[in-house]
Amino acid sequence: MVYITKVQLFFLIMLFEIGSTTLFALGIKAKQDAWIVVLIASFIGLGLVWVFTQFPKFYPNKNFSDILDSTIGRKLAIPLLFIYSAYFLSGASFNFYEFSELIKVTALPSTPRIIILYLFIIVTAYILTLGFEVLARMAEILLPVFIIFLILIYIITMFSGHFNIRALLPVLGNGLKPILGKTLVEVVTFPFGELVVFIMFWHFVRKQEQIRKVSLFAIALSTFFIIFSLIVLISMLGPELTANSAIPLLHVLLAINISDIITNVDLLAILVIFIGGFFKMSLHFYGAVLAVTWIFKIKDPKWVIAVLGLLFPIYNIFRFDNIIYHRWLGSEVHWFVMVMIILMTVLLLIVIFLKHKSETSKQRRERDVNS
Repeated sequence: MVYITKVQLFFLIMLFEIGSTTLFALGIKAKQDAWIVVLIASFIGLGLVWVFTQFPKFYPNKNFSDILDSTIGRKLAIPLLFIYSAYFLSGASFNFYEFSELIKVTALPSTPRIIILYLFIIVTAYILTLGFEVLARMAEILLPVFIIFLILIYIITMFSGHFNIRALLPVLGNGLKPILGKTLVEVVTFPFGELVVFIMFWHFVRKQEQIRKVSLFAIALSTFFIIFSLIVLISMLGPELTANSAIPLLHVLLAINISDIITNVDLLAILVIFIGGFFKMSLHFYGAVLAVTWIFKIKDPKWVIAVLGLLFPIYNIFRFDNIIYHRWLGSEVHWFVMVMIILMTVLLLIVIFLKHKSETSKQRRERDVNS
C-alpha cells in the first residue's frame, strides 16, 4: 500500500490551492475589495475542508470507492464515480490548457499547441506511473522553491517604484453587494471547492487522524499567499487593468525595471505558474484515473494513465477553441458544475452520517440486550 506523510499532504494541498490562482486575480469583479472576497471565501472553504475530511473520520484507511460501496451500494457507487471522474478530467483540462497557453505566449509561440500538450502529458504520465508517493515527494522538493519565488516576486514588485497600496482604497467603496454576490460563490468553488479531489487521496495518508488539522492549516496559509498576491497585483496594476489582463502576474513582472539592473523577471512568473499548474493538473488527472480504476476494478492504474494520457491532449484541442472561450467556460459554466459536485459531496456525507449513526445505535442496543 502506498502511503504519504502528513508533511507531504500539507505540501500537496499548498501547491494545489495556490496552483493556478497565480494566473488569475480572484474576486476581481469586486475591484479593490477582491482580497475581502477571498478572505470571506476562505472561511467557507475551511467549512468545506471540514466536510471533505469527515470521510476518513467515518471510514479511516478506506478508499473512496470502498466508502461508497459500504454506504450506498455498488449500483449507485458506479454512476457517482463516473460523475466524479468526468468532473476531475474537466478540471484537469482547464489547468492543462492554461499551461499550454502560458508556454505558447511566453516561450514557444511558433510551436503547435498539440505538441506542447503532448510533451506536458508525457512528463505527467511518467511521474504518475511511478506512484502517488513520487508526486508527493516532488511536492516536498518544489514547494520551498515555489514559495521562495513567490516571496521574491513580492519583494521585487514592492521596490519597483510602481507599487501603490492606495489602489486598494476605498475599502468597501462599492458596498457589500459586489462582495457577497456571484463573485463570492465563484471564489468559494475556485480554489477552495476544488479540494474535493482530495477525497480520492485520503486513504494514502499514513496518519489518518492528522488529515483534518494538516488540511485546515494548509488552507489558512494558502489563503495568506493568495491574498498577498492579490494585493500586489492590484497595487501594481490597479483594479481595472488587473481585471482586464489575461495573465496579471506576468503583466506585472514584464513592467518591472529597477535602475536597468533588474529587468525581464517574467521567468519567475513562468516558473511559479508552471510548478503550481503542474500539481493542480496532475492531482485532478490522477483523481479521474483512480475513479476509472475503481469503476472497472483495474488492478494496474498505469494502463488507465496511458490511455487517458494519449486522448487527453486531443480532448483539450477540441474542447477549447481559444483562451477567451476557455475563460468564458470557466466563469460561466464550470463554477456551476463545481457547486453541484460540492453539494453532491455534502449530501453524500449526510447519508454516511445517518447510516453511521444508525449502525452505532444498533450496536448500542445489541450491547444493552446482551448485557
